This record gives sequence, structure tokens and C-alpha cells, in this order.
Amino acid sequence: MSLYSWTMDYDRRHFAYLARYNRSANQQLLGHLAVLSASELVKPHGSYYGSIQGILDHAISSDINWLRRFRELFSSDEPLLRSRLLPTGTAWATYTFPHFDDYRRERAVVDAIFEDWVALADTSRFGEILAYTDFRGHPRRYYVRDALDHVFNHQTHHRGQISQILDAMGVANDFSNLTSVAEIPADS
Repeated sequence: MSLYSWTMDYDRRHFAYLARYNRSANQQLLGHLAVLSASELVKPHGSYYGSIQGILDHAISSDINWLRRFRELFSSDEPLLRSRLLPTGTAWATYTFPHFDDYRRERAVVDAIFEDWVALADTSRFGEILAYTDFRGHPRRYYVRDALDHVFNHQTHHRGQISQILDAMGVANDFSNLTSVAEIPADS
């Protein structure tokens, strides 16, 4: 049995793949971070967002804000109507999680919203233009599929920053293998 039907649209396959990878990489990363103390998570490491927790908070804030933007075009898609995506509208909102376990739970919720939305969305609309005003007040316009590619690439970028910090700390952290969610079982 094949996970994908080759008659399935490319956008759904592509973004389902990236959403699965994103969830898997986040779960693995958070597993590596779980061995650190709260003080190690908030210790400044010279990154733009300061600490590991600062990077995590930025990444999840970005994800939630992108989902809120997508909701403007896909306003009846149930995953984008979930309460976690409040407030309504597209004004930038910042989310912080002072306790790692709270962050870990929230990360799982947001990753599930991405997976559920990609599974249900009318992907024929991913060629539509998503228009919004960014947090600096600049108007922006992107094709939905390009914005989604950015969201998943953005996550990869910040996981890489955290990986570099963990390397410097001597903490094992191999979690970035994209093919880990792409391998086709022998019985397929």
C-alpha cells in the first residue's frame, strides 16, 4: 500500500512531507533539549534571539502568526479555526513559554495544526496570493505555496541555530534527517 497516490496533487504531497518532517524534527529536538536545565535553556548564547528558549519562542510565534495569515484566505478550514490561533486578524502576536513543558505541548499542537490543515486544504488554491501587512507595517504579497515553503524552511533555519548551540555545549543532537520521513517501506 502506498502512502501517496501519484494522482494526488503535488502541493498536498510536498507540504504533507514537510509538515511530517517538521513535526518529527521538532519532537527529536525537544527530546534533546529535555535533558537541559531551565537555566541552560534561557542562558544567552550570542544568537539573535539570545537563548535557546528565545529561539524556540520566536519560531513558534512565527508559525502561529503564519497560520493566522493563512486563515485569512482559508477561513472555513477547521484546523485554522482552532482556539490556539487567537486573536483573530493578522496583527503580529508574540507568544512566550517560560516553562519548557508548556512549550513542548504547544509545539505539538501547532505542528498538528499544520499537518491537519495541509491534509484538508483545497490545495488548488495554493497558487492564490496571500496579502498582509508585516509587523513593520510593510505590505507583503506571496503565493500561498511559497509562503508555506518559507514557513518550513524558517523552522529548519532555527533548528540549525539551536543545533549549533547544542554542539558547542557538547550535547548530542542529530535530528535533521529529512529522509527519515521520506523512506518508502519495502512492502509499499
